[in-house]
Amino acid sequence: MIRLFAICLFLASCVSAGLSQTVMPDARMHALAVQGIDLTWQQKYREADSVFQVMTREFPNHPAGYAFRAGVMQTKAVDRDLMVDEAAFDTLVTTAKEKARAMIGAGGEDAKWGYFFLATAEGCDSYARVYRGDWMTGALRGVASSSAFKDAVARDSSLYDAYAGIGGFYYWRSRKTEYFNWLPFVGDDRPRAFALLNKTVEHGVYNRYTALSMLVAIYNDAGSYDKAIDCAHAGLLRYPSNEVFLWGMTTAFEKLGKWKEAVATYERLLASMEGDGRESAYVALVCRLNISKLKLDMDDTVQVRNNLTTILKLRPEDFPPHLKTRVEEKLARARELLLKLGTSRSSNE
Repeated sequence: MIRLFAICLFLASCVSAGLSQTVMPDARMHALAVQGIDLTWQQKYREADSVFQVMTREFPNHPAGYAFRAGVMQTKAVDRDLMVDEAAFDTLVTTAKEKARAMIGAGGEDAKWGYFFLATAEGCDSYARVYRGDWMTGALRGVASSSAFKDAVARDSSLYDAYAGIGGFYYWRSRKTEYFNWLPFVGDDRPRAFALLNKTVEHGVYNRYTALSMLVAIYNDAGSYDKAIDCAHAGLLRYPSNEVFLWGMTTAFEKLGKWKEAVATYERLLASMEGDGRESAYVALVCRLNISKLKLDMDDTVQVRNNLTTILKLRPEDFPPHLKTRVEEKLARARELLLKLGTSRSSNE
């Protein structure tokens, strides 16, 4: 759920054909949004942030640039297991909310965009609060985000990008209360959630790939692994190195017992991090460890020793403090696999 709320802050770049969609009325702002969003999905975070900084300079009273910048910061942190600069992030979220509420207060046609970006900023805040351990406030911010998306849709039902946020919230609310769905005041909104997310995939302007990535995670959670793979594949056709879709695909392949396909996807993930250096060091460690485990399960020891040796050259102190414990656990697991590899070879000789 946490990752999905963070992913929900991405906005996709591809305008789909079909029904008439609502876009931001200023052509320059729309063009900057499309450019920055596309760079974000390409995981070119610095370039994306630069575009959104231009947006805040050219449109200082509009919440979009501030919300997008916060989303880029958070997305990079989630993808790379990094800590976000809390002071800078909180300032962007607070500013986005203030600008959005001012748009809402002014009324008129722009009010729906005020609600849309208020919802986006609340979603950023929700994830950040949960990540910091403030679950109660995080949950309340999640409810506020969904409510603001509903307000946007109430003012313009063709604002298809807002449906993704509502659908994601409906699914996870139902998922967390599934044992109480027999109660008349709870119910199961998951079928409606899928319908809303698919509406954004089919007709969204900004959130098309957001909804697609959410469907990958939700289908995996629901055990519909083939559908998760289909959605991930659709995302990778546009963004072949995107780690959100690659991670979702590996999860589905592993659940289906398709280990060869999972290994191939992990190798794609490793390739996508080439040149990132320390920023992706922990994620690369996890990929190499998972590849080694899967290959051993398949009795395929080719390159396993090299992978494990590469992992065991790492030291916990080389990583940020918040990752040290997790790195220690991964290194211990790598030592176990190396021992298993040695035992397997001895028994086969």
